[in-house]
Amino acid sequence: MPSVRVRIRLPFYLRLQAGDYATSPQAQGRVLTVTPHQSFPEALPRTLVSSLHDHSDPTNLDELNRLKVKFANRLLRDTNRMIRWYRAVTREADVMELTLAQASPFQYTPLEEGQSPDWETPWTFEAITPARFEGQLGEISEALRAGFSSGSEPEIADLFLLDAEQALQEGRFREAVLFCWSTIDSTFNRKYDSLVKEKLAGEWKDAQAFFLGHEFGLRNKMSAVMHLVANRSLFREPADFWERLSASYTKRNAIIHRGELASEDEAIGAIEVARDVVRIMRSI
Repeated sequence: MPSVRVRIRLPFYLRLQAGDYATSPQAQGRVLTVTPHQSFPEALPRTLVSSLHDHSDPTNLDELNRLKVKFANRLLRDTNRMIRWYRAVTREADVMELTLAQASPFQYTPLEEGQSPDWETPWTFEAITPARFEGQLGEISEALRAGFSSGSEPEIADLFLLDAEQALQEGRFREAVLFCWSTIDSTFNRKYDSLVKEKLAGEWKDAQAFFLGHEFGLRNKMSAVMHLVANRSLFREPADFWERLSASYTKRNAIIHRGELASEDEAIGAIEVARDVVRIMRSI
């Protein structure tokens, strides 16, 4: 079976011996090959990381490109896990996990003759650029004056979403998910509490406490109770919103309760869900 070596150049230097590092205890498991590297005499030292991938010969360019993306994702997952272990061992807090864009370009080297020359073309992933306020200098200044002179603080949801976007750019995917759910919890619960208190004003206090209590369940509040008190259930939002929200909620719980990791796609999905929740709750 033909094979290809996939290689990235890290944006920092790891104090590791050159050689192979097994990704699992299995004898046939993948290995990461680490090579200290310096491109130019004046450049800071960097580290090369690569891995070998077997594959069936692709029959067309689309299939070959899908393999490139698959191998790039696999190499980055292994590399980021190695980086997490490196941080834990060395206590070097400034060595961070990477996104696909930060690790790009991915270089591919076929190890057998006769493979497609398209393998030689590097694969580069585009960075995700966070949305920014594109107003003119005067608009930005006036908006800041209005907020600053009020004596209040910016909405915590806006700041947490910015923290989530920054965490995504730095490859801190778990933190991005948690920032998003801090945003969701803050934005949703504040509005939910005010809606329930307004709707149940004058009702039995224990009944109010039941609907406001944490044991009632966040998704129960987001769906049935929101439908009753505001005629706006998040469960009934268009398209696949509820499925995306539930998947992100499950990931949030897995991170908090079991220490699971999050992928770049899961971090992006959490940011999209958080933006939607903020938009919905502010419209009610």
